Amino acid sequence: MKAATITKTLAKVNAQPTEYSLGFKRLTVLPLRVRHNVNLACVLKGESNDNSMKEFLNNLTEQEFINWLKVA
Repeated sequence: MKAATITKTLAKVNAQPTEYSLGFKRLTVLPLRVRHNVNLACVLKGESNDNSMKEFLNNLTEQEFINWLKVA
């Protein structure tokens, strides 16, 4: 992912309501292509929802999330 897209994604995360979990905010603001790939990965793992991905994103530090976006 390009630096400009990462910057926009981080800004969208910070603009989300505070009552949402960090993992949920990060998951919902991902670009559509990345979100589709995440959903496909969850289906292939046999999951009926993306709760494991929300938990994964919730446990990442800010720098880890940025690094994850770079390869996503």
